[in-house]
Amino acid sequence: MVFLNPAILFGLIAAAIPVLLHFLNLQKLKRIEFSTLSFLKELQKTKIRKLKFKQWLLLALRILLIILIVSAFARPTLETFTIAGTSAAKSSTVFIIDDSFSMSVVKSNGSHFNFAKEIVKNILNDLQFGDEAVVLFSTERNNKKFTSNLNEIERELANANVSVKKQRFNEALLTANELLNSSKNFNKELFVLSDFSDQTLAEKITKQNLSFDENTKLYLFNFGDDEFSNRVVTDFQLNNQLLENGKSISFTTQIKNTKGSSVTNGVASLFLNGTRCAQQSFDLQENESKSILFETTLNNSGLVEAYVEIEQDDIIQDNKRFAAFLVPEKINVLLASDNRNDNRFVKIALASASEQTVANIKEINTSELSYNLNNNYDVIIIIGSKNISSTKELNNYIEQGGRVILFPGKQSEAADFQSFLAGLGVRTNISLIGEPNSTESISYFNVVEYEHPIFENLFEDRKDTKVESPEVYAYLKIMPQQNLRPVISLSDNSLFFCEFIKENGRLLVFNSAPVLGWNNFPVKSLFAPLINKSVLYQSIQKQSGKNIVAGESIDIKTVDLKLPQLKIVKPDNSEEFVNIEELGNHNYFTYNKTVQLGVYKFYSGNELMDYA
Repeated sequence: MVFLNPAILFGLIAAAIPVLLHFLNLQKLKRIEFSTLSFLKELQKTKIRKLKFKQWLLLALRILLIILIVSAFARPTLETFTIAGTSAAKSSTVFIIDDSFSMSVVKSNGSHFNFAKEIVKNILNDLQFGDEAVVLFSTERNNKKFTSNLNEIERELANANVSVKKQRFNEALLTANELLNSSKNFNKELFVLSDFSDQTLAEKITKQNLSFDENTKLYLFNFGDDEFSNRVVTDFQLNNQLLENGKSISFTTQIKNTKGSSVTNGVASLFLNGTRCAQQSFDLQENESKSILFETTLNNSGLVEAYVEIEQDDIIQDNKRFAAFLVPEKINVLLASDNRNDNRFVKIALASASEQTVANIKEINTSELSYNLNNNYDVIIIIGSKNISSTKELNNYIEQGGRVILFPGKQSEAADFQSFLAGLGVRTNISLIGEPNSTESISYFNVVEYEHPIFENLFEDRKDTKVESPEVYAYLKIMPQQNLRPVISLSDNSLFFCEFIKENGRLLVFNSAPVLGWNNFPVKSLFAPLINKSVLYQSIQKQSGKNIVAGESIDIKTVDLKLPQLKIVKPDNSEEFVNIEELGNHNYFTYNKTVQLGVYKFYSGNELMDYA
């Protein structure tokens, strides 16, 4: 047992007062003789003995009363001893501190967040020996427990900073509820320190909603302040689906004035790989939101990091928004054909590609296709299907994200081509219309879907988007259906060029062979650009990285890593290394340390595996 106020114990000296009074009140008895002494002797033996006993008992009670009063003021406390599962009058205290970036607003006494930390420190100083406490932060996944080491809590507070991660206030409240309800201490306290930027939050934090017992005390510290300004970049999107070096690129961003007076001539800037590429001014009324369009020329290849930024205000953490995307440097193409003569014009078209997007081409016969379905190629072009014995491997390749462009060959027949497409999931009746090398029945383009991404930046003048139709002498008639997206239709509404999306992959299908006997398309001005745009469109696995919020995890596919070590480059360019062999699951790796704003890059050696 210890005493919280040991100086009061000097008051025990007062216990001597009743003893002194007792002895001072004792008097000598005078001797008086008279007759019948036998009666007095009997009285001495019985009554006087009882009287003395009462006097001593009264003395003891007086002393005990003084001792108890002094001890009560000295506040005795049991250190570890408990009786019947209960503890002495200790306290269990939970602090929930809002560490979202809205608490970074600075006033005369410093930022709201630092002021909240000072309040918690002052309360910790008032806690007594044996009390327990815990600090929960609103953006963290809290699995903490009570501790009686208050110095440890103070060190944690000293190292705490405002976070850019997503708010998890409800989770913090649930954790506080569980901790306090499971505590055996009599005194329980919950302190919530926030600016309550979510106006509904204060309404949720009541003893009734949180199911606290009657011994729990709830304290709210509201740092809300109407006298600050804040504009927020709420969205940032890349508009292009085809990305080519030297071509135009555009972004759309959304900006909202969430707090403060109206804004006149505010400035928003677009940055690509750290270089300012475009700038726009904007006006915003209070609570108004506005979209801003940026357009610039893309002069980068490989991974491009983009962000939009507005001028600083009282909360700077929400003034930026990030994106990243891959611009192909070299596209690896596998060109498979039943007959090498069938791919002549396709090869010429690929050779005419711009210097910014160079295609590396490997030619094989379609009979060798199953041995080449791997990740070494960005796009596979297939011309003819007579030599392909099975579609199973190709079907799996497309489902897992493979990109394929398919033409009939010079010797293709309707029944074979129909069976081949059915094996890939395109089930439709196909018939041969017209005859190769015959001009008796000629078909022309009817409808061209210029809104398809393949036609992005295909025309220098966006207003003049008319194309010269080739003469189509023979084609395999494919009619529209739900799972086929038309790109170019013929005069009989059949699909000259269409798109089929399958799981994670994509298949582009032409219905006429790329040879002069079937049509004169290869000698038309549209042929080479359309082939190259189709290859570019298919090569882009994803236009931008995973869009995540700070604090969320990133799942990285590691099954194709060539090295056992994964390198992570964080937004501040610091690096972290992970040995994949030490992970339980070698197929996927989950990265949780996303505490910075910006782009995270994942490498196997020098090869970029993923980004977010």
